[in-house]
Amino acid sequence: MVFIFSSGGSSGTLGRDDVFIEAFRETSRRIFCSSLGESAGEAVIFLLKEAMKSDPFVALWENPKIFYNEMVKVFGEGAKILINLLITTVNQECGLNMDPKHFLDLMCEGSQKSLNEIRSFIRRVAEIRGGGIKS
Repeated sequence: MVFIFSSGGSSGTLGRDDVFIEAFRETSRRIFCSSLGESAGEAVIFLLKEAMKSDPFVALWENPKIFYNEMVKVFGEGAKILINLLITTVNQECGLNMDPKHFLDLMCEGSQKSLNEIRSFIRRVAEIRGGGIKS
């Protein structure tokens, strides 16, 4: 079973941002499903969507701190493990070097600077995974 979440209709996230969000959503889904198994990976995404009442990847783009807090509500300390898994695997697959602990710190910080750094990382993943998308 595959769940597809559209980011359409979300305020503040139009046009080009959708391309970055979609690329990161699909990369994340593939990583969770290949690492945890198809059912468990889809369950992670589904539970996040239910908890946030919206597309979790739009939430990550718009407010990483809220995204992280909802992950903790759903998965407890497992949230850190899932984020570590995601960032470590993205690094390996994309040739990037984002420290998973630093990414967690950025998510928890909630500042404009941390938001910009997270968005920059997501854009870079989209450029690498999306075949020529340029920010």
